[in-house]
Amino acid sequence: MGIQAKLFVDNKEFIVEQHYFSFFQNTDHTGRPSNKPINRTFDFKVHGSKETTFFEWSIHPDMMKNCKIVFSSRFGTSKSTTIELLDAYCLHYKLHYQHDSTSAFMVYFSLSPATILFNGQEMLSHWWRKTDPTLLGQPIIEREEEDAEPKVIDYYITDLNNKRVENVKPNDKIILNIHTKNMIDKLFTINLDNPKVDFKYNGEILTNDTLKGYLIEKNLEKIELEVIKQD
Repeated sequence: MGIQAKLFVDNKEFIVEQHYFSFFQNTDHTGRPSNKPINRTFDFKVHGSKETTFFEWSIHPDMMKNCKIVFSSRFGTSKSTTIELLDAYCLHYKLHYQHDSTSAFMVYFSLSPATILFNGQEMLSHWWRKTDPTLLGQPIIEREEEDAEPKVIDYYITDLNNKRVENVKPNDKIILNIHTKNMIDKLFTINLDNPKVDFKYNGEILTNDTLKGYLIEKNLEKIELEVIKQD
C-alpha cells in the first residue's frame, strides 16, 4: 500500500496499523439534522512494545494529551495530511496477544479529543477544551528572571508634606526616603554627608551623619529625621 499513517504523541512516533473515526448528527422525524455534528472516538491499532504511553493514559481519568496523525505517501509522491487531536482523553485500551502472528502483541485504544484540526484548520471543538488552537505554533515568550540582587534604587529628602528639598536648616523636620529592591529584612547604612548641619534619629545624633544598621521592612522606607546645628 502506498499510504502510511503515523501517530505522534509525547515526542514519540508510532506506526498505525489500523485507524478509524467518524462523525454523526442526530435527526428529527423528517430525517434532517437536529443538532451540531458530534465526533465518535478516534480508534487505533498499533504494534505492542515495552512502551506504556497508552496504558498510563487510559488509567488516569484526568490525563489529557495532544497528538497528531500524519497520513503520507511511502514514496513521497503526494502531500501529507495531518489531523491533530487536542486535549484528548484515552477512553479505551486493550492489549491483544496472538502467538502465531508476526507481531505477537497489538495495542488497541480509543481517543476522545476536545478539538480536532484538519491540516491546521479547526473542524470541531468542545466546550471543555483547555488548549486554544489559535495559539499553537506561536513562540513561547519566557519572562526574564528577575534580578534578585539587593540594591538601592534611589534615596532623597522631603519635607513632612512629601515635597522634595535640596537644602535643609536646623530645626527642620525631614523625611529620608529610601527606595530599595530585594532588601527587605536586610540592614542598611547611609551617609547623609552634610557639612553644615547634623541629624537626629529617634533622639540620637547620627555620628558623622551616618544612619547605621537600619532594618529595611518595605521597598520604600520613610525615615523621619530632625536637622540640628553642628557642635
